[in-house]
Amino acid sequence: MRRILVDNISSGMKLAKPLYNAEGMVLLNAGIELKEQLTDRLEELDVTYVYIEDDLTRDVDVPDVISEKTRIEAVANAKKIMEQIKLGRGIDAAQAKQIAGGIIDELCKNKGVMVNFLDMRTRSDYLFSHAVNVCVLAVMTGICLDYDELQLQDLGVGALLHDVGKVLISPEVLNKQDRLTPQEKEEVKKHPALGFEILRKNPDISLGSAHCALEHHECFDGSGYPQGLKAAEIHPFAQIVAIADMYDALISDAAYRRAIPVYEALAIIAKAGASCFDRELVAIFTDNIATYPIGSIVRLSNNQIGVVVDISRESKAKPVVRILFDENKRHITELTELDLSKNQRLYIADVVER
Repeated sequence: MRRILVDNISSGMKLAKPLYNAEGMVLLNAGIELKEQLTDRLEELDVTYVYIEDDLTRDVDVPDVISEKTRIEAVANAKKIMEQIKLGRGIDAAQAKQIAGGIIDELCKNKGVMVNFLDMRTRSDYLFSHAVNVCVLAVMTGICLDYDELQLQDLGVGALLHDVGKVLISPEVLNKQDRLTPQEKEEVKKHPALGFEILRKNPDISLGSAHCALEHHECFDGSGYPQGLKAAEIHPFAQIVAIADMYDALISDAAYRRAIPVYEALAIIAKAGASCFDRELVAIFTDNIATYPIGSIVRLSNNQIGVVVDISRESKAKPVVRILFDENKRHITELTELDLSKNQRLYIADVVER
């Protein structure tokens, strides 16, 4: 399979992974042919990318660090939790801990696996998918820091609920398709404090988890909000969640920009480490992310275009690439793979949106 822009779907292409909504219902099943009316439906749902299968990539599997079942259930339950909060019914702490626990269990079993899978999400489901992604990324970092079971649970719950204050922000502002006005930005910036108040009132949620909501927009140099905390003043859990939050936001579509390729997002995170984050945490976080995820379409330095089919932690920037088009843009029919880690002359020049 390979990842492709919905805009570039052509006749005969088939969906390689099912598309779900936040309730866990299948919107489009794997194997379905993406005819024009289905492509129009994807655009209506604000889905930008899908995974498709074709003859040259049929055997390419894009691994996820958690199972499809766990991811679907986590997103659906995250939505339930937030909807209950919006209705003024408080947080179901037991459900939040169950979600985090399931993610922790799977990540502990899959130690060493890098993040490759980029989930397909509708824009309306962003908040819930984002919550689960941030939880996954934060827990992976916590595992690398040798956090114990209780620390991982508190970090996981805090990461899952870090944006819970947004349910109290006006939907018109939160879902606005254009850039926010200064006044609207100030309204959105209230969500950390709002989230903290929601979490700290629940006796079954730790203060460490609550601080993930309050402090995930603080910066190491004191330029963040809402308190302008610096360095060690920021809770360690919140420092981890802040990196995960920025990373997932960068690789996701926003109202005013397309998602940024993973390698660019990692470069931005690394640069931000000088002012926003702890450099050591950034290094640990980025070590878990595949620079060019499996299924990505890339252009090599010799202008050949291919799909990433394998990657190792030791040579993240030099994966194995299966060639799809030669340097003259002619379609390749014979299976040709290049291990860039064994080729000093070739390198990835860019990620191709096709």
